[in-house]
Amino acid sequence: MNPIRLDTALVRSVSPAGPWGWAPPLIALLLAALVVVLGADEAVFEWLNGLPTATGDVLWANVTVYGDTVVAFALLLPWCRHHPEIVWAAFLAVLPATLWVDVLKPLLHHPRPAAVLPPELIHVIGPRLLANAFPSGHTTTIFTLAGVLALSRSGGGWRGTCLGFAVLIGLSRSAVGAHWPLDELGGAFGGWLAAWIGVVWARHWGFGLRAYPRRVFAGLCLCCTLALFVYDGGYSQARPMLPLLAVALLATTVAEWIQSRRAAH
Repeated sequence: MNPIRLDTALVRSVSPAGPWGWAPPLIALLLAALVVVLGADEAVFEWLNGLPTATGDVLWANVTVYGDTVVAFALLLPWCRHHPEIVWAAFLAVLPATLWVDVLKPLLHHPRPAAVLPPELIHVIGPRLLANAFPSGHTTTIFTLAGVLALSRSGGGWRGTCLGFAVLIGLSRSAVGAHWPLDELGGAFGGWLAAWIGVVWARHWGFGLRAYPRRVFAGLCLCCTLALFVYDGGYSQARPMLPLLAVALLATTVAEWIQSRRAAH
């Protein structure tokens, strides 16, 4: 089979999927405008930051770490063999997502909740961060990953699950005391938009579907997965969970490889 023709077919299988491409960032933008108009940023933060009082710190430490870049790349590992078009779109989406975060954070230099609120009014889980709040990097990361996965496969249930998972991770940034709700909405807007750019870009440029780039991407994802055995992303309460996640990702990848080998014979 002609490899160039195969690459083109894989790229064209990825679609931005109509309203799912523009609706999530538009909703994030509208919610951000509503929070600004109502002056509700601090009030919503205080409510979200109070959630660990009822649920415990460990839950939110384990939830929020999914927005870490190392964890996000590790989550791509099972897709590397049979869905390289998704991995390629995700790596392309990293470029606009990184620009969104790395340009705005130092430019705006917005203080985080721990730098503004008295210590008795904020509950911090993990590192006590003070500066460069907007936009939330964890939220941008998880919305980029979730957006690529949602826009690359059909089915309202699948897309809704991806979006819901990203929303939960975004909200966790206030629960752990790291970000204002507006930071998270900014991350959701930029992350999903970056995912849309990555998916559209991947449809028109199939370089990442060639054999060598695919091996490089798979190697990077594998390295991130192996790193989870010793990595906690700054949240020590998540350390027991991350090795289990690594084992699950490795087991899934190996099982798919074995199944494909058997099918080939």
